[in-house]
Amino acid sequence: MKIVSTLSAAVADTADQACEDIFALIGAGGLTATATALETLAGLELSPEDPRAQAVVIEILALALECFAAQPCSAEGHAALALFDPAHAMRAANLLFSAHFPDGDGDLALLPDATVLCIASLFNAAGNIPGAVQLLEQALATRSASEFVAAAQYACVRFTGIGGVAGLWLGEVDGSGSLDDARARVDAQPFDMAAQRRLVRLLAESERLQDALDALMTALALPVGESDKAGLGIDLAALAVWLRGHGQGDLLNARNCYYALAASPAIISEAETALRGVDLASAGWAAIDPAAIAGVLNVLRQYRELQTPAYPMNGAKPHVDIVWLEITNFCNQKCGFCPDMHREDTRQWLPLDQVKSLIDDLAENVSVGSMQLNAYGEPLLHPHIAEILAYIREKQLPWPTYFTTHGMTLVPKKLAQLSHNYPSGIAVSMHNDSQQSYDATRSAKIGDYDTLVSRISDLIAQMAQERAPSHLRLYQMVCNGFEDKAVDPIVRSGFPDSPQRMARHVRKWEAIAARIAAELPPEQGCRAVTNTYATIEHAFLSASHGDGDHLPILQWMDQDGRPQTVFISARPVGTYGNLLLEYDERWDVKRKLVNKARCGFTANPSLAVFATGKLGICCIDMNSTAVFGSLSDFGGLGEALRSTQANRIFAELSNGVATSRGCQVCLARGEQLCGPTY
Repeated sequence: MKIVSTLSAAVADTADQACEDIFALIGAGGLTATATALETLAGLELSPEDPRAQAVVIEILALALECFAAQPCSAEGHAALALFDPAHAMRAANLLFSAHFPDGDGDLALLPDATVLCIASLFNAAGNIPGAVQLLEQALATRSASEFVAAAQYACVRFTGIGGVAGLWLGEVDGSGSLDDARARVDAQPFDMAAQRRLVRLLAESERLQDALDALMTALALPVGESDKAGLGIDLAALAVWLRGHGQGDLLNARNCYYALAASPAIISEAETALRGVDLASAGWAAIDPAAIAGVLNVLRQYRELQTPAYPMNGAKPHVDIVWLEITNFCNQKCGFCPDMHREDTRQWLPLDQVKSLIDDLAENVSVGSMQLNAYGEPLLHPHIAEILAYIREKQLPWPTYFTTHGMTLVPKKLAQLSHNYPSGIAVSMHNDSQQSYDATRSAKIGDYDTLVSRISDLIAQMAQERAPSHLRLYQMVCNGFEDKAVDPIVRSGFPDSPQRMARHVRKWEAIAARIAAELPPEQGCRAVTNTYATIEHAFLSASHGDGDHLPILQWMDQDGRPQTVFISARPVGTYGNLLLEYDERWDVKRKLVNKARCGFTANPSLAVFATGKLGICCIDMNSTAVFGSLSDFGGLGEALRSTQANRIFAELSNGVATSRGCQVCLARGEQLCGPTY
């Protein structure tokens, strides 16, 4: 920027030893050092006309200009200039004018956006708020760029202050005290709406607008009556306009806002009434572009008119990214890394006719991304698993279907039921790499490690021989630094804790795959795969609780001419959302109604149909505590997904509000869980 170069040259010409320390402060800290620099300057007792004082002011001014040029809605730039005393502020504004218009006369339209914002901010620091607002209004008359419009509105709101612009705040809302005290009160008394509103206001006045909005949405999501939330609509109206004035109106479109506002029609009506009653000629509001209020009203109207807020629509159907259809919650294995052995719900399975009816309902009334035939239960224990898989194939569903098995149930009878009757994919919780590993983590009642290897191998061989239109994932737990240290150390010892150990196990399964491929005729097109050590090492080290690198060991072309793969997938040892630790006497698992964590299953809307008949959104909710009803409560799944009950649970969990026992354990996770991606 030319003006920055001009001002910097002035600094070089006028600086002397008296100001070197101040320049050093500014050079090291940038705008964050403004307060200290100005305090030091004041100690020199120089007049605003002194060249040395002007040099310091110009140095700060140059940084502010660069800041506004990079980010027009810069709180940092305004905050720094607000520290100038009136005399230095006016002198700085005059310097800026003279730098652009040496002859003392010029056209405002010729000034760069950053300069206009800077001069307006200096007028504000000098106490000339009307002049600052007038300058911005004049600039807005000749400029239409969205960035400058947002920045000018933000500056107007900032200069008039939250007390003026947010005149909608109720008089009884306490805006005093510290943020720490406000947070402590909310933590201790989350249902205290006066405490919630005070926290929102203090955060807004501190310009922590994202935090203020999140705090307001959490208050909206609390499980109390609408009458108890009276006043939150007025706070919403004020904060929404404040956000628009700061150029951050898009924050209202965030997912947690979407769910909370869609579940709060009375609050939206209260906010709309408050905004329509605004006197734009009154103090404070006069500086706000009426378009900001109109924009907020439009957003609120859209929320009020939402028909299916929890689940997005795909055409005429609500969309679910993944459906967990838990056909049974029986499991015949007891794993030390799984909480299922502590299940309290009655063990049962969904009758075959009901499973078929649910599949029909999903196909007709719901848009589905994918479907899993289990949550915790072992799906191969369902007495009619063959009929269920055959019905899914007969329906030719437009989405893929999968299931996960612990592997020990892959006996000849079950393999026969799977023969030419596969889902889109199968996952096996293989995990173990030796008999010692098996002993440390699983029950020996239904077999040993060699039995597990044999049964998985038989499945691979059958799928390859039949050119199954299905892939096979072999899950491998690892301890790579992202594992949960709260898991019993004996259990953790059962899994690979180094790339070398992981590589030995992969090589074993590569050899098994090579033998299977060699036993098949060449026309089967079955090919064994060998991974490089570097690939295995990377898969081990980078494994997270999401879907990591796949290590292929066998490939074939299926009956439809599509490639299919058997692959190993590494995942760190975890606690299933702390539910495992809930039953471990060594751990004091915290329960909290309001948590910093947000439920990940609200980010990609999901549906769990439990074997109990209850409906929820989480596959690891072992005892189906986080539910929004049962199958018997609704006329079908389409109705359930459109229900206010479904929207309420999304509103709560997307804002960290956990009313169920399972969610309170899962979301209050900081004390036990480790690893950045859990």
